[in-house]
Amino acid sequence: MAVKKKSRRQSVRAQRRSNSRVARSGNSVRKKSATSNGNENVLRVRTPKDSRLQYLADAGIIVPEEIPSDQDSVPLDFTRLSNRGIGHLQSRYAVRHAHAIFNAAKVADDVAVLKRELRMEKAQFRMRHKEEKVNVVQAMMEDDDEIVKLETKLLEVESRRAILDAVASGYADLRDAASREITRRLSERAAVD
Repeated sequence: MAVKKKSRRQSVRAQRRSNSRVARSGNSVRKKSATSNGNENVLRVRTPKDSRLQYLADAGIIVPEEIPSDQDSVPLDFTRLSNRGIGHLQSRYAVRHAHAIFNAAKVADDVAVLKRELRMEKAQFRMRHKEEKVNVVQAMMEDDDEIVKLETKLLEVESRRAILDAVASGYADLRDAASREITRRLSERAAVD
């Protein structure tokens, strides 16, 4: 007679009772969300003036964080827009896209200049310390104020470039979607004619 092996799988157990509490009352939520200065009834709109994105406002780039939701909206269904409405939407985002690309190119130029300056500074540093070993010189570079300052500035400008590229990509997506809708309408009209 064969011996019956026990299964390695554990049997399913009944779930334990939950320790979760009921949702907080409105009073406790209000207490937690109230601001410290007492302006509970004032709605603050976050704009680039009070954020790290000030350089975008200085360049004239409109970013989603800056646009109040009641002023600029993009419909989910472009087929419901009139011909004039879809043309207006496509034109608006084409202009924003071109402006964002221009500013992204300017920032890319800043990145290239900073990379060149950093390369030159590191080369000069290596020339000043050519008697030291390579790993020692690299460790000394991390402590050099000028090199650290250039690397920090380069990192900041590269992050700006990434943000501008993302904004330009978003504008391009909306422009292209509107353009596809215009093309679809034109092809339907041509088929009817």
